Amino acid sequence: MGLKLDKIRKNQSQFLSLTGFSPDEFDELALEFRIEWDQYSSHFTLEGKPRQRIALPRKTNVLPGYQDKLLFILVYLKTFPLQELQAATFSMTQPQANFWIHLLSPILRKTLKRLKELPERNNQKLELLLQDCPDVLLDGVERNIQRPLDSEQQQGCYSGKKNA
Repeated sequence: MGLKLDKIRKNQSQFLSLTGFSPDEFDELALEFRIEWDQYSSHFTLEGKPRQRIALPRKTNVLPGYQDKLLFILVYLKTFPLQELQAATFSMTQPQANFWIHLLSPILRKTLKRLKELPERNNQKLELLLQDCPDVLLDGVERNIQRPLDSEQQQGCYSGKKNA
């Protein structure tokens, strides 16, 4: 049976927890994702080979619609489960889950890039983007650093808190 879009869509908090989007935001992204998916599938087969004939929808496909494909990759990227769990959640085998993850990730990335929604990693580009923004929220991650050997340098890195 697997995870079905119309079933989880009814519970907005569950939908947000699984995808990171509200149902309305998901619909907006799905329309953009469909453009990239249609472009990919019109030029390439699922295996990535150049297409020789028109793509026809298959009834036996485990992810029949573009919304199902988007739901699959968003749930994976939001929760990062083992591929076995992702496969069980969407009623497929682990090799199928691996295949779809690797196929859909670049398509979602192209969609987000076209929408200018990808995170910026270049400090200079980020400064250019932020010039027009009065308010900015940043999400950061703490990273461990190597403790310096010099006692004076150690004091600069010491927060004053004891490890539990």
